[in-house]
Amino acid sequence: MKMKESESAKFISQASDRELLRKRAEKLARSVSAASLEEEAESKGRDHVIFSMGGDVYAFETMLVKEVLEPEEIVSVPCTPDFLRGVVTVRGHIWAVIDLCSFLKVGTIVNSARPKVLLLSSGEKEFGVAVDEVLDVLPVSRNELKPLSEGQDAVSRYSLGITEDRKNILDGNLLLREPLLVVNEFVGSI
Repeated sequence: MKMKESESAKFISQASDRELLRKRAEKLARSVSAASLEEEAESKGRDHVIFSMGGDVYAFETMLVKEVLEPEEIVSVPCTPDFLRGVVTVRGHIWAVIDLCSFLKVGTIVNSARPKVLLLSSGEKEFGVAVDEVLDVLPVSRNELKPLSEGQDAVSRYSLGITEDRKNILDGNLLLREPLLVVNEFVGSI
């Protein structure tokens, strides 16, 4: 009887080993396909919203752009830095709108009377960026980006690189985390 029990235990062990190996193979196949899909997406490029601002062409990854607006009005807020263009209300939510040209001290400020606004969000941080015109949505691969020379201007700090046709790809995540864009000033006494 003992022999049969040990043979039975051995069979159970072999069956569970086979199942364990099958699960490992499936997991490995999934991770290889996920990696190959990511690699394929990176070679084709991720979609970016291409826009003009202050006479130059820039882009943000579409993953960060939640919406493109043409607001009726951007309400100015007194006693704020020059780069804060004002605020807009979108479905009951107030968004700060910044002028990146003013913040980065490049080109001329966004000069259209009714600028478009790209609403950027990373989940915890969000704001709008005033732009002259939204031009297109195109895939841009990291492989095709050339780095900007350091110290060229403030843009180089927030740039992922520039394309052959002079589109400056901005790092929206870095801008969303930028502490200099947070306005925490009080006027008068509380």
